[in-house]
Amino acid sequence: MNALGIVFSNIDDKHVAEITKNRIMASIPFGGRYRLIDFILSNLTNSGIIKAGIITKHNYQNMMDHIGTGKAWDLSRKRGGIRVLQPYDDELRETDNRVETLHGISYYLDKADEEYVVLSDCNLICNISYAEVLKAHQKSKADVTVVYQVKDTEANWKGKRIAFDLDQNQHVTAIRKTSHTQAGDALYLGTMIVRKDMLKKHISIAIDKGYKSLVEYWANHSAELSIQGYEFTEYYAYIDSLESYLNSNLELLDLNVREELFRKPYRPIHTSVNDSQPTTYGKDAIVENSVIADGCVINGVVRNSVISRGVKIEKHAEVSNSVVMQNSIIGKNATLKHIVTDKNVV
Repeated sequence: MNALGIVFSNIDDKHVAEITKNRIMASIPFGGRYRLIDFILSNLTNSGIIKAGIITKHNYQNMMDHIGTGKAWDLSRKRGGIRVLQPYDDELRETDNRVETLHGISYYLDKADEEYVVLSDCNLICNISYAEVLKAHQKSKADVTVVYQVKDTEANWKGKRIAFDLDQNQHVTAIRKTSHTQAGDALYLGTMIVRKDMLKKHISIAIDKGYKSLVEYWANHSAELSIQGYEFTEYYAYIDSLESYLNSNLELLDLNVREELFRKPYRPIHTSVNDSQPTTYGKDAIVENSVIADGCVINGVVRNSVISRGVKIEKHAEVSNSVVMQNSIIGKNATLKHIVTDKNVV
């Protein structure tokens, strides 16, 4: 595939500040054994994209320990592969300024041979074929293609979500920000495809005009640019708060959601392998409708929860509707309901 991936690894950290104090959005654990970046990297390689630039600023050691050489995603290569990009200088700059961030990695874009760029955030969980998006982008001959999904219910968001107005040909006619979406709204999924040369050209223009958001720049120049929408109709979860993080994990308890994410033909979700012994269940353990990773010791009660590797739940403890990150200990007689624990906590 004639495209490279650019991943914004920590641009949305502030939305889940409770669990990004010592890590970035990309390395947040998910589903007991995955990290959020696993979904983006898997989507890239499953689509034939073998070059990925990961933009980050700080606290990225956990992410790099997880990614390693990129072998788990077939990205350990002499040509292509993964590269960590740090576009920020020593002065404190706004890490959510996408235009300035992209301007700061112009050296990386200049050296790339690929014709197209896939830009993606890290707070979106889905299994998507970028190859299909690029095919639609080329067919439409649009300047920019943005990925969206039509919301079937009303929703309130912690921050602002980007919504599109589209005509019958899927052309974007207006772009707006909202914290409350109605049923039928087309919500931006943090992913776009654009020709590399055009991206570089318009980044320079946007910098000169003082823009921070690339989408806002597209919106204010829609009269002179062709912006095409690509509707993604499969499962996705958007993390913009601790509550949405908890809920998206618990949605994995639904078999249909697991099938949507992890059972797509030729589109597996890869992660770094961490071999450990099977989970041990004590004679008094009760486990119902839960995801339990390897290496745990369960002697208490677990219901409707996601338990990561190496967790110990002692006798008479009860965990329900919760997410427990790796190597945590839930002590005797403790009760957790609708709780997210960080890793290595008691």
